[in-house]
Amino acid sequence: MKSTKTLRLLWCVAVGGVWLVTACNTPSRHKILTVFFDGVPPVGGATNAAPSVVSTSETKPAAGEAPRPSTPAPSSFTVHPPFQQHNCAECHESGSGQGLRLPTPQLCWTCHKDFVTGQKVKHQPVENGDCTSCHEPHSSENKNLLVKTGNGLCLNCHDDPLAGFKYKHQAVESGDCLDCHAPHATNFKALLKKSVKATCADCHDDLAKKKYVHAPVSDGDCLACHKAHASNKKHLVKKSTPVLCWDCHDNFLEKAKFKHDVVEDCTSCHNPHQSAENNLLTKNVLKLCADCHDDKDLKADKGHAGIEGRSCTECHDPHAGTNANLLKASARPK
Repeated sequence: MKSTKTLRLLWCVAVGGVWLVTACNTPSRHKILTVFFDGVPPVGGATNAAPSVVSTSETKPAAGEAPRPSTPAPSSFTVHPPFQQHNCAECHESGSGQGLRLPTPQLCWTCHKDFVTGQKVKHQPVENGDCTSCHEPHSSENKNLLVKTGNGLCLNCHDDPLAGFKYKHQAVESGDCLDCHAPHATNFKALLKKSVKATCADCHDDLAKKKYVHAPVSDGDCLACHKAHASNKKHLVKKSTPVLCWDCHDNFLEKAKFKHDVVEDCTSCHNPHQSAENNLLTKNVLKLCADCHDDKDLKADKGHAGIEGRSCTECHDPHAGTNANLLKASARPK
């Protein structure tokens, strides 16, 4: 009998427990629970569970030590190793967190290779020891701890070399300043990584392959005629012909009585870089003259009798002269 009563009691408790949990809404269940148990928290109130602990990697600085700045997440930042390792004393006076142990760039050379000493041409911020004008000392969103990316960094100090010009060098417009220039120091003018000739040849590989080469081309002095970045003249030339040519050649048109019609554009007959023809002509002299002078008209002139196959320049000056037909003195009738 006793065991039967016990089983009935347990069954009632179980059924009541199920009913208590499932049948009642929150307010009713809370009212019933407070009858049987003490310390039931109010509806919607805080629980008795222990508060969760939020972990942090930051540690408090020791007494007298300067506060340590938090290190940015390495996934989105480039972090200077001493800063990432909280090794402030590698760069700063111990305890101050402010003053540097050495002036820059000497401080930088304690870890980085001295890439300036022995170089002929130095970038002014580097020469002045102003490393932080381009680099962040602690962390940056950019590679190499740069304060800005790409050409935007250079334009902090330099004027935009493309602004206001009609023709722009494609390598400058679509590229990076560091494609041609060294950021710190070099042995070449204008901080070029290599000579002008070698720099241009990286993209322009069709020069100096013909029999006759224009002297500036063979010397690798591309900048004698061309602007490196941009120009208002086609082909990035500094000046239009023939004025550009007068920088090196004597101006034979200045006092000429008669001028060949085409001489105002030297490139109408001459290749400015190289040619398989003497005098840098764009083609054989007979074919070149035939581009403008009709063969039947030439044959109609009695003075041309018996000259087939001979060069026009044997008798005519191709540029200018004192004779209306540009005849050389040796070819004029006696």
